[in-house]
Amino acid sequence: MFERPTTVRLAVAVTICLLLPLAAGAQVTRPEEIEFPELPPFDVPQPVRVELDNGMILILVEDHELPLIDAVARIRTGQRHDPSDQVGLASLTGDVMRTGGTESMSADEIDKFLEGRAASIETGIGLDSGTASMSCLKEDFSDVLGLFAEVLRHPVFDEDRIAVTKNQINAAIARQNDDSQAIASREFGKAILGADSPYTVIETYTGIAGITRDDLIGFHGRYVHPNNIVLGLVGDFDTETVVAQVTETFGDWPKGSATEPFEGGYRTESAPGVYYVEKNDVTQSSIYMGHLGVRRDDPDYYAIEVFNEVLGGGFVSRLFTRVRSQKGLAYNVRGWLGSNWDRPGYFQLYMTTKTETTGAAIEALILEARNIAQDELPTAEEVDRAKEAILASFVFTSDTASEILGQQLTYEYFGYPLDRLARYVAGIEAVTLEQVQAVGQGHVDPDQFSIVVVGPAEGRDRPLEDFGEVTVLDISIPELEAPDVEVTEETMARGAELLAGAVAAHGGAEAFAGFESVSQKASAVAFAQGAEISVTIDQVVVYADRMRQTIALPQGTMIQVAGPDGAFMQTPMGTQPLTGDRRESLEGGIHRTLPVVLRAATEGLTQAVAAGPSGEAVEYVQVELSGQTFRLGIDSESGLVVQLVYRGSDFTGSPGEVRQLYSDFREVEGLILPFRIDATFEGGPFMNSTIDEAVVNAEVDPSQFVAQE
Repeated sequence: MFERPTTVRLAVAVTICLLLPLAAGAQVTRPEEIEFPELPPFDVPQPVRVELDNGMILILVEDHELPLIDAVARIRTGQRHDPSDQVGLASLTGDVMRTGGTESMSADEIDKFLEGRAASIETGIGLDSGTASMSCLKEDFSDVLGLFAEVLRHPVFDEDRIAVTKNQINAAIARQNDDSQAIASREFGKAILGADSPYTVIETYTGIAGITRDDLIGFHGRYVHPNNIVLGLVGDFDTETVVAQVTETFGDWPKGSATEPFEGGYRTESAPGVYYVEKNDVTQSSIYMGHLGVRRDDPDYYAIEVFNEVLGGGFVSRLFTRVRSQKGLAYNVRGWLGSNWDRPGYFQLYMTTKTETTGAAIEALILEARNIAQDELPTAEEVDRAKEAILASFVFTSDTASEILGQQLTYEYFGYPLDRLARYVAGIEAVTLEQVQAVGQGHVDPDQFSIVVVGPAEGRDRPLEDFGEVTVLDISIPELEAPDVEVTEETMARGAELLAGAVAAHGGAEAFAGFESVSQKASAVAFAQGAEISVTIDQVVVYADRMRQTIALPQGTMIQVAGPDGAFMQTPMGTQPLTGDRRESLEGGIHRTLPVVLRAATEGLTQAVAAGPSGEAVEYVQVELSGQTFRLGIDSESGLVVQLVYRGSDFTGSPGEVRQLYSDFREVEGLILPFRIDATFEGGPFMNSTIDEAVVNAEVDPSQFVAQE
């Protein structure tokens, strides 16, 4: 859909007015009296297409305006090819193909090579294709093209870079429920295509954790072959010369298995009803509704383009005029009959509205859909205005050689005629009123709408049940599945034995029976995004449900408190409650505090299972306490707890494995406690702490655990 309606027409009108001669006879007094000259025809340049002997297809567009050359490869693969238990494999492969180095150059060497030439190489894999791009000065083309080929052909997928990218993906998973509109869009796709469709499934912690370097190598080997690549080049070059350079660089790359066309993967029957996600930290409802749409090779495609402009294309569209301007129900409201290249898109309407106008907004969207499809078909005036807007903005979609190349690559990749762009204007001009009216009648059915609403549970003007059967959606993020531990009488007995030995090694059951609190002051160095940050931590833990942390950072002091009445954080900006994952993380810290764990063990409040490896220097026991599951690494010789391993998060909120290494054990009031804690996150440095002072069973002021006004 090409959209630049009103603003483009206005800009064109103003420009022409300024250029008109100011002769007295040409002066007009009303806008409708202005006579516009006919715009010159816009000819779309036709790129050159070449196919190499190994099946690689080249699309070339010369552009001599600047001494630059860009290249973009479309690779026949995509996230839709992910195994069902490894969603994220394609994305991970696409990212690390560039960042993980090649057989001849490390990742750092590649970065330095490109920086020295003001060049770039990027790779990625999206839903239905992979991409690899390069950009450089004309004089560096040969050298950068050679490295570009190396990245495509011989990536090594460095383990450290895989870990970094996994961490980034996990951070995105952790944030996937932050934005209401993103949730609504995601769940709308599931409602239309099915929750298990390869087009709607999303990454999980467990799936990402299970992907190995060998999996990336295997995915790359299945799909990245010359006969699966369409390579486009645009810039300051001679076509014949560049074809020879590309042939020399890629010509010896043998063909591989061709990627078969991806068929299906989505539900074709509608699932009408209301799908609700409760989100109480917002004051608006995000609403999506619709059903399956069409493909871009649909015979009605040009009429659909005009239909979309009438429905939701600009400031004079029906949705904007009626739902936003006249009824005042939304700031932003959109709708269109969507299409994809090799699968259907969606017919969709969406908007955000105040919670108290949710019902009115849903009703308004359904009414406009029913009007344009059945009761109030598009008028001749609307169709003429829509065609004018589309044609006026068309030039801006193809006004650079790079844009033209990108469109041609898409046509080649999905098997569409390469002159499709050149035929677009004629196709729009030929659309009739009757064809546009038939679009709504044939492709829009409000009775089949799936309606997705994300917003607060209270305050709506009408019950959602008024619009259909309501399905409440659970969008909670599944935790990483813990490694399997064999639970048998033997492993449980060994776990209890290990934990009892740890209690004895750290002071004995009698000493822990008298444990009530521990106060610690520590100096620490935190490792965050490549920086080392010095912090001091003053922490008080009261058995078995209260903790207060005072953390002094370079930019100020932060206090975090968890207790039976809730959790909160105090900063110079004020006090705010901690909820959800942040509260759970803080409360989890109470139950993972070593003396708390060992006292709970003496009281029979823990469940322990030996987790191996038996007979090694460190033997692990999996412990469950107050809803927390973690592992203690126990020194086989001394019985001391030297490691604590749990599922936590880094400073960005990205989840992963936190491993605390305990050392420098000292006696405090009969308890043997570590005075050095070195923590890693996903194997990398996280925080190193030295305990400067530790006090057991000091008098604790209850007011410390109450939020201050």
